[in-house]
Amino acid sequence: MRHVMAALGVGRTAAYRRVAACIEAGLLERLDLLRSEPGLIRATRDGLRFAGLSFPVAAVSPGAVDHLLRCATAAQLAGKKFGDDSVLTERELRLAEQIEGRRIASAEVDESRAGRPRLHRPDLAVLTDSGTIAIEVELTPKAPARLQQLIRAWRRATVGSDLTEVHYLCAPGQTRRAVERAVENVRAEDQILIGEAPAR
Repeated sequence: MRHVMAALGVGRTAAYRRVAACIEAGLLERLDLLRSEPGLIRATRDGLRFAGLSFPVAAVSPGAVDHLLRCATAAQLAGKKFGDDSVLTERELRLAEQIEGRRIASAEVDESRAGRPRLHRPDLAVLTDSGTIAIEVELTPKAPARLQQLIRAWRRATVGSDLTEVHYLCAPGQTRRAVERAVENVRAEDQILIGEAPAR
């Protein structure tokens, strides 16, 4: 609900009223997946159609709640800095790349068995006048080999493309240290910026 309040620029009461009206109209639904986590608000199929979006209803699992909330915060912070219209979620980025027939902020990790490139998309992409920024919200450590593969792919993706920077927003401790080691091992310090993951 805090994200809704920030997005609409309204207080708690007004945000709750608007969300309640949309839930009653069948445009939104509230998901209470875990007792220890805040409830999430998700657009229904009717809500997506009403907004003119061609996405399927977002799949949400209990294990993804923390990551989704932090990505929403990161998106709002990026929107304040660069403008809300410049920020794409992973779903929006996937659709934009399909429509434009080109990579906007994706990294080629390897090839599928059919010989097609397997792409990795960031959690967020920010389109700026000086280039595109990919944002990864990293909360748990990946296996070192997998992380180095991704960092190497991001380094390649920034060569000769509109993708100018990749920002890793990491949880402190082991997760951040793992990313720092991978960036150093791959020698991607010029392309990868490491910061702290935002609060929820």
